[in-house]
Amino acid sequence: MTLPDLLRVPHECRRIGLLIVLLTLTAAWIDMLSYLSLGRVFASFMTGNLLFIGLGAVQGNSGFLIRALVAVLVFLVGVTFGSFCLERAPQQQCRTAWHHTFARHLLMEWFLLLVYAILWRVTSNLSQQAGAQILLLCLAALGMGIQGALVLAFKIPGVVADAVTATLITLGQRLAHRLDHQGPQRQEWRWSGLFLALLCLIYVGSAVVVALTSAFMLTPVVPVIVMTIAILALLVP
Repeated sequence: MTLPDLLRVPHECRRIGLLIVLLTLTAAWIDMLSYLSLGRVFASFMTGNLLFIGLGAVQGNSGFLIRALVAVLVFLVGVTFGSFCLERAPQQQCRTAWHHTFARHLLMEWFLLLVYAILWRVTSNLSQQAGAQILLLCLAALGMGIQGALVLAFKIPGVVADAVTATLITLGQRLAHRLDHQGPQRQEWRWSGLFLALLCLIYVGSAVVVALTSAFMLTPVVPVIVMTIAILALLVP
């Protein structure tokens, strides 16, 4: 079956929904860690980084400008590389083969986040080490780009898992449709709206948790744990 065929299978749709929830959690966690400890830039929210590039240029803050620019460029490399890998995979596979394709794709991100966590723990006083900040940003942005390519391949409206702007726009469309049609709501529309709202809550909630626990030694390891669960969710029947 093709990927659109896979998404029409109810059980597989739920599995991919769980995968996207876990990837959204990872993106929000990494974004907040990067913002708090890597020079006030993001690893996956590129709209903010594009604004920071302009802000750094206007203020003459070369360090800020370089960090934001590096994050954007490396993220773009990650999306390009991830998309290239997915396009080279067979476009018609059985369900198990699709799971293995997704798992191999996510293993690249898992490895990057593992190196990210190890480097974070062995580096002292990140605020005083510009080189370490940029290296960590590169690892995180590359992983987020690879993740973004996978989620984009599912072509679920409004779902990108790296930021929730498109999700909020699609959720607004769902609400407008609900207001315009007061009759019984179609089952798929109702569940779609709930799923989009859930992604927004997960993004905000995980960011709050990181802000509260950023000094805890295991906080940088959490994305690796979440990615491990995501990969296992794909491979376990």
